[in-house]
This record gives sequence, C-alpha cells and structure tokens, in this order.
Amino acid sequence: MTGKWIEAGGEYQLPCMKAAGRVLKGEQVICPKCHGGNLRYYFHVFNKSRGEGTVWVWCRNCHITCHLPRVSPMGLKQQDPFADLDIEQFAKLEADPAMPLLDRLDRLWDEGKLS
Repeated sequence: MTGKWIEAGGEYQLPCMKAAGRVLKGEQVICPKCHGGNLRYYFHVFNKSRGEGTVWVWCRNCHITCHLPRVSPMGLKQQDPFADLDIEQFAKLEADPAMPLLDRLDRLWDEGKLS
C-alpha cells in the first residue's frame, strides 16, 4: 500500500476536513468519498501545555486522507503510541521513507493500538 494515499482535494477537501472535525468530537464518521466504511484517525499532541496537535484521518478503502493541524481533541480519546517523541523525533518518523506515516498508522490501527 506504500505511496497510495491521496490527500483530499477538489470536491473532497471540504467534506474531509468537516469529517476530521467530527472525528475530533469523538464521532465515528463514514468516508465522505467512497462511503465504504468509517474513517480511521490518529491524533498527536504537539503543544502539551495547550493540548493542541494534529489529527490525521484516512479511509482504508479509497485511500483518501487529510489532516488538521493546531486543533484540540474535543471528545476524541485515543492512546498515542508516539506520545513520548519530541517534535524532532516525530518529524523523523513522519518523513521515514521506509514506512510512510499513514502506512504506519494504518498498521497500528489493524493491530488495535489506535482504535
């Protein structure tokens, strides 16, 4: 699956951003593109003092993805396997060519470490 994730754009950009906002509220959200299943998600805190971070959402079926930076997880509860990484370490993880971030997150979801 490596390299097949498609950043939501065009007619899907706004629906995916809205879906990500609903995920932050703790809702399960059907993919706005393919309607083939619930979006998967991952939230990582970058500003611990304010509890703000970035949420990534993706659809395993059609491979569409989007992220929202500088947001708070209003109702979202999720264990973060990367919580102990500082910003530089997370940036290295995010840019790792051996395993793109979304492939890594999708694998963790399948293993039950994010859901």
